[in-house]
Amino acid sequence: MQLFRSELQFGFEKKCTLIPIKSLDVPNLKFGKPDIHCELSCKQENQGFKLTGNLSCNLLMNCDRCLTEFQNNQDILIKLILTSRNDLLSEENDEIILFPEEMKEIDITHFIRDSIQLSNPIKTVCKISCKGLCSICGINLNMKSCSCTSRTRYTPFDNLDHLISN
Repeated sequence: MQLFRSELQFGFEKKCTLIPIKSLDVPNLKFGKPDIHCELSCKQENQGFKLTGNLSCNLLMNCDRCLTEFQNNQDILIKLILTSRNDLLSEENDEIILFPEEMKEIDITHFIRDSIQLSNPIKTVCKISCKGLCSICGINLNMKSCSCTSRTRYTPFDNLDHLISN
């Protein structure tokens, strides 16, 4: 996504842009729609240009409990500062990008790609009440109930039960 200095200097409010997924080159993610909706606002400040907004995308994910594919709508907040001041840059703060005065435009595609990848949850579940798969027969318990009877769990302390009964 290209941003031009002349546009940033004037500032803008809630500028909507559709970003093609192919332009982002995001590995290991599947999207439900071909575009990502981006809404940005820009304000010029002492340290540079402050960009705020959000990204909306529709990811296709597999549930960690039942393994079915589902759509996960993501709304990702964006906070970014484009600055020409080297003293503001640090390794801990990825939300500040160097934008020297002599540059007329800047590409923030890498920042958008990283934001999408970092927003993915560690554990993905299709719904909070997902029952998962039966550990014996493997049937999806959200679709059908199974007739497996031996659902007793073995614990390492089962061998010590005879000590309690005495």
